[in-house]
Amino acid sequence: LGFKKDSLISFILPVSLVDGQHRLLGAIGEINTRLETGEFDDELSLSLNNGTDATMANTEILKKHTRVLPVSLLMSDSPSEQVFQFVVINQKATPIERSLLGTIVSTTLTNDEMEVVSQRLMDSGIKLEEARAITWIAKNPVSPFSNLVERGVNSDSKDMLQWSVMGKIINIFKELRGGILFGERNDYAKIWQEKYLSTSGVVSEFDDNVFSSAYDYWRSLEGPWRELFVCFWNKVSDKLAQRENKDRKNFWGAPRESNIFNKISLMILSSDFFQFLVETRTGIDSKEHLKSLVDEWLQDIKPAYFDRDWELSGVKKDSKGIRDRWAQLWSDYRKNPSALPQIRMYRNPKKTD
Repeated sequence: LGFKKDSLISFILPVSLVDGQHRLLGAIGEINTRLETGEFDDELSLSLNNGTDATMANTEILKKHTRVLPVSLLMSDSPSEQVFQFVVINQKATPIERSLLGTIVSTTLTNDEMEVVSQRLMDSGIKLEEARAITWIAKNPVSPFSNLVERGVNSDSKDMLQWSVMGKIINIFKELRGGILFGERNDYAKIWQEKYLSTSGVVSEFDDNVFSSAYDYWRSLEGPWRELFVCFWNKVSDKLAQRENKDRKNFWGAPRESNIFNKISLMILSSDFFQFLVETRTGIDSKEHLKSLVDEWLQDIKPAYFDRDWELSGVKKDSKGIRDRWAQLWSDYRKNPSALPQIRMYRNPKKTD
């Protein structure tokens, strides 16, 4: 299995160290260095002259001069308890990046272990539900975002979508909040939830699934939102993007260069789809129904919309004026796709009224 002898031995010792190995090894290394340099030779000689056994004399010096480190003992050695202590203690000392935090929590424990410790993690301020939702979307091979979202580890590629951005996109679909087109005020995801979710076929059996409302059922971790989220983005990426040529501007990946696979465009597409649902007064009855709705929403849209050089050198994409402009250009084009917007408009910030 690739385990070394020292690794296996550590599991049968009286104490299993969950975290703080570097501090402990540093403290041991420091006192050994001081012993080797002869710092305690006089004290050691005095003890020996007084009749103390050499081993005992050395031990007494170690006890007296070694650094004293605080220790937090675990109530049990279960994986869930180890993860809880590691995450919470480190979070209080030096906050862990949300992406790494989510990766640790969501990939270390089984579902049963997660249930044991989930409430304690949430009580400690850990956004567990969000982390689990993002991790599933970022790892499951059926998801178009699989292996394209950062995890907070050194092996992350610079071409990955930020964890926080993935969370915002998921939030629009899962919580039905934040579906606001840049430059506007209406939250179309929230409006759709209030007006059309309860009559949607995908939540008609919420009673049978032991949920108190259609919304609670929809937004649960494995609720309808998840399958529809994957279906929606698979349809959109198949229609408007491509995965073969990284140098093309509609590449599904490389958020720094792609015109579609970036925070601004993904949020615009999400919000605009819910605007479309609100405008057409439409619920969602099934995954197949969603596919037909996406086809209708993107009817006559040319894939070339995102597959052009928008000449953005020197442009700060995530500035308000640019966000508002891109949202306006997409919305106008989607409603009247007779001609693609002029390239120069993408770098022209929209002025606030």
